[in-house]
Amino acid sequence: MEIIPYLSAGSLVLNMKKEAVRKVMNEPPQEFVRNADHPTADHYVKSGVFAYYKEDEETINAYEFTAPAEVTYKGISFLIMKERKARKLFTKLDPDFIDLDETIISLQHGISLFFMGNRVETVLIFERNYYDELFEELKKLDEI
Repeated sequence: MEIIPYLSAGSLVLNMKKEAVRKVMNEPPQEFVRNADHPTADHYVKSGVFAYYKEDEETINAYEFTAPAEVTYKGISFLIMKERKARKLFTKLDPDFIDLDETIISLQHGISLFFMGNRVETVLIFERNYYDELFEELKKLDEI
């Protein structure tokens, strides 16, 4: 699936409704809650896809991909890539990316990478303003 920034990865489109995503995925999801402050999410285990919902719990605001999903951006498949190589490529795509140690975020491209064990564990695509709450919390911590 090719990522189109702030729009989609293949047929998985941001702002789709839950039932439309479930039809596209064609596999029963496992519902879960990331934490008490977030709405439920769906995990499509066989496909390696997580679907995250807005507060209405019906509209997608992000998809996260892990193996065995196959997702690319500008022909680059970041999943399972070594961290050092991924950071180097990400820097070429967006020199102003945000580095939060185990996660790097490109607001320019609407993509973030999560690292585990020196490899890219997940690729997240998100809608605009998806990280605003996190950035506000980080700003508060900097002010302490």
